[in-house]
Amino acid sequence: MQKRQLVFHLGHSAGFYSEFNNMVLAILYCHKHNIDFKLYSADANFRVKNGWQDYFLPFCNESHNPVHHYINHRFEAPKGGKRKLICSLYRFIFPNTLLTSDLWNSFRHIDHEELTTSEVQQYSSDIINKIYRFNPSTQQKVDNLITSLGINTPYVGFHIRGGDKNTEHDLISIDRYISRAEASTSIRQGFVFTDDYHFIESLRKNYPEWRFLTLTPPDDHGYFFSDFLKLSSQERDQRQINMFASIELLSRADLAFCTYSSNVGMFLGMRMGSRAIGIDMDNWMIW
Repeated sequence: MQKRQLVFHLGHSAGFYSEFNNMVLAILYCHKHNIDFKLYSADANFRVKNGWQDYFLPFCNESHNPVHHYINHRFEAPKGGKRKLICSLYRFIFPNTLLTSDLWNSFRHIDHEELTTSEVQQYSSDIINKIYRFNPSTQQKVDNLITSLGINTPYVGFHIRGGDKNTEHDLISIDRYISRAEASTSIRQGFVFTDDYHFIESLRKNYPEWRFLTLTPPDDHGYFFSDFLKLSSQERDQRQINMFASIELLSRADLAFCTYSSNVGMFLGMRMGSRAIGIDMDNWMIW
């Protein structure tokens, strides 16, 4: 019998780190169940031309079959109309191929059914180390941005999310970030990744003993995913590079203070382990 495979649709309907984090969980699930993992990102909402390889090195076989644009959605398989007919035909031709929605609930709850949460965190860290590798062009752009910032070590990182995050979880005051940082370290230089420059202004005003650096432009006043999708591919590309550079700076910090209830916080918790400190909850979790 032919081995089963999963074609994971990356960049279907959410922000990059939401999509990426779930891909990591899917890879982990496939590894545990001896399922071949295959990627589809040709129509990714973050793409410039090619999807994943616009920014990263390849790590697995990638499907370019456009049928996945129509039938391979994030949460559920097509339930009616032409899409259901196409999906049924696809499943008949490829009976051993799973779509993203087929395993969505399984890999999203792997910490309840098969592994402990700490095991998921550790295995996810191993996966990230193998697959989260910029291609040369992206690496050069990210390095140039980091160099231009002129930050010195040691420093701590802060991820402070505004914008549409308040639709998912209550926003946390900047005072709680600083209080936690000052209780954890004597370092008073911080890199701040935020979608709202007002936070930078408030930090610099209220904590003059700190040095705060950021790549957030002064005209950014909240991230809304729907607005991001309306940008041109060139504008999306610039924002993506800025975000990747910011995440690199957070990841290299001595400590990074974040919210585990954000997808960036979930990513940092997987990548950094105990150096990522949650402000909203004590322990990392699948978000």
